[in-house]
Amino acid sequence: MAVADDVRAGDGDTEIATWFGERLRRVALGATAALIVSRAFWPGESDYRVDAGGGLPWVLALLVVAGVALAAPLVGGTFRFRWSWVDLAVAALVGLVAVSALHAVDRRPAYNLGWEWLAVGIAYLLVRNLPRTRGESVALAGALAATAASVAFYGLYQAAVELPEVQRKFLANPAAALAVVGIQPGTPEEALFRDRLLGSNEIYSTFALANSLAGFLVGPLVVMLAAGWDSLTSRKGRGSRAVELALAAVPTLAVLICLILTKSRSAWVGLVAALGVLAWRERRRVRPRTLLLAAAAGLVIVGGLTAAGLATGRLDRLVLTESGKSMRYRREYWVGAWRAVNESPQAFWTGFGPGNFAAPYVRHKLPEASEDIHDPHNFVLEVWTSGGLRAVVPLAAAVGLALWLLLGPGSNEEDDPPLPSPVDPPAAPAEKPARRDPGAAPVHPGWVVAAAALGWIAAMWPGKLDPFESFDRWMILGAAWGFAVLCGYLLWSRRPLSAAALGAGALAILINLTAAGGISVPAVALMLWSLLAIGLNLRDNRGSGRLREGGGRLAAFALAAAWAALMGTFYGTEWPHFRLEAAMADAESLLKKRPPDFDGALADLDRATRADKFSSRPWQRMAGVEYEAWMFRGGKPDDLRWRKVVTELLMATEPPRPSDSWTAHRERARWASLLFKQLGGLSPKESLPLRANMVEASRKAVLLYPTNASLRARLAEASADIGMYADALAEGKEALRLDALTPHADRKLEPAVRQWLEGKLPGWTKTVDEAQAVAAPKPKPGNSLPAGAAKK
Repeated sequence: MAVADDVRAGDGDTEIATWFGERLRRVALGATAALIVSRAFWPGESDYRVDAGGGLPWVLALLVVAGVALAAPLVGGTFRFRWSWVDLAVAALVGLVAVSALHAVDRRPAYNLGWEWLAVGIAYLLVRNLPRTRGESVALAGALAATAASVAFYGLYQAAVELPEVQRKFLANPAAALAVVGIQPGTPEEALFRDRLLGSNEIYSTFALANSLAGFLVGPLVVMLAAGWDSLTSRKGRGSRAVELALAAVPTLAVLICLILTKSRSAWVGLVAALGVLAWRERRRVRPRTLLLAAAAGLVIVGGLTAAGLATGRLDRLVLTESGKSMRYRREYWVGAWRAVNESPQAFWTGFGPGNFAAPYVRHKLPEASEDIHDPHNFVLEVWTSGGLRAVVPLAAAVGLALWLLLGPGSNEEDDPPLPSPVDPPAAPAEKPARRDPGAAPVHPGWVVAAAALGWIAAMWPGKLDPFESFDRWMILGAAWGFAVLCGYLLWSRRPLSAAALGAGALAILINLTAAGGISVPAVALMLWSLLAIGLNLRDNRGSGRLREGGGRLAAFALAAAWAALMGTFYGTEWPHFRLEAAMADAESLLKKRPPDFDGALADLDRATRADKFSSRPWQRMAGVEYEAWMFRGGKPDDLRWRKVVTELLMATEPPRPSDSWTAHRERARWASLLFKQLGGLSPKESLPLRANMVEASRKAVLLYPTNASLRARLAEASADIGMYADALAEGKEALRLDALTPHADRKLEPAVRQWLEGKLPGWTKTVDEAQAVAAPKPKPGNSLPAGAAKK
């Protein structure tokens, strides 16, 4: 009936095609909104070596949506697009970072994360080109603001209910909790985990890190505050300002409180700077006294919230007093990252590939630096280490041009279309009712918000939000999202949203990313680029906001061919990963049987090694299963199955698998030491290869992480075990030197290890001196000097 209403008899196939093309565009726009919303509901920060493929189902879904978007002009015959140099720069940025995966040492996470970079770029282009009206672009901005409010509401629930419960369970049974996260009791990792779980109370909501959450929240908060300010100071618009501001204040306050409780100083600076930019723009529109009163009111509100946080223990004075320490940590990260990108011309110009920063960083890490980081905590260095200087250039162009268009000179011009006055007389009715255009965009953009609400459902797949495992989280996120939309609807519909507000929101995110990093976190990157895209759409007085038509089906066909090639590349690079995950899942299910089916699990793991030649995970897991099977059969020395453990761990570090993972070589040394102790009765001839393996693996780990005191100590012990006392002495002294340099407790040697080393060094020194004395060349009798020659 809908088709019949819009396409009357006799209109022909053209109007039917136009009608279907417009419906395909709406489907693509609604699905894009839902996927962007869903990405914030499940963590984007992953362990790159283990779970870098967690976002691939979402990437595939977005690629399918892009195909639907390209089908719209193919069917409808009209190709509409927006264009600016920013779009070209963003496309170049994501393309160059993704291509850098081809030369990465660890290819599998590089491929997986490279596709996430491409997906973020595709989402940006969809947001730029799919909306046909200002209302649709503003509706997308409203959906993003509602998503930020939803995540903030859940963060507050997490702080009040979930975190105290997690802490209580940990204190009741620490061993079980440590086993779940794979941490050995009594290690420095346990101390760090305890400190973060029990000593920190930052909110992280659906993210893995509080700084990532802050980067996600600060941009929408600026936009929400700007919309509220515009409504408060402008007499234009519809409806009562008091009611709309009172309702919108609830989700805005939730986002502000959550941002404060993240304790992210860089996000706070970004918020203040963005509001300062907007205030500077307002200086000619409102009186200075009004701006001062607004600033005073803001200080009172923030001061009250801060006082409440201090009183409840959610905030502490260390947030301010330790700002210098935080900046010192950042400087240490940046120095190590800068040294890493300068280690070779290839690293400088093309980077290491996505997800491959951790290994180069520890090769150049300062001895006094605190953490083994996965990104440099600066978005420029993050792009540089991933895609090289060639990717930094389009990054600077994209950010600089976008902010110039949204906040630069000329952006103060009125760019909002006038609203019809409520007292204007109604237009005279036409003599003949006009037939509705089958290709016209919807008059009311609320359908975009309704489609975005499906992101709550989409978070179950392709996301990781399982309502059966996390029902509270799932329900709170959905209910809070709907509540935020209801509270903000009057505010967003009263006046057109300013493009400058979106530019200021993006500026706040960029300032946060300067000291916190996280531009590779999909949810944060989506918020940044979506705000910029929507802002460019709203610049009606600039070319970036104009929706052009041209090319027709020919242009759409060319893009569809590129999309088909992209889908083929995705299949070629990621199908091995999906096969690997399926084989490893089959192996784990067999290991859960009682008794475990070791042979079947090993067959599945062997299938996994053949499915994906770039991944070391199946080889490492196979070594563990071989060991479990050997122990299950009694762990006897004559059962030579234990030799496979050493072989398979070595295979995990052989190219094309990553050879630069210090943790993989450390595990090789640890397993060799464990087997040596358990085998016990091996003859010297049989034990020598195993002990040599310990030394070789330990030495490789030290070469890859030269400032790690614990690795140096282990190498000293392994070297002494096979009589290499000179090496043991050198490594032992270096371990103690590094131990004295680092101020961080989790980076120091364990007290027992330090005491053992200090006790061994004198004996090793004596042994080395004696060996050097024996090996020193003695003068031959014929070459001795005659008596008294020295005096002469």
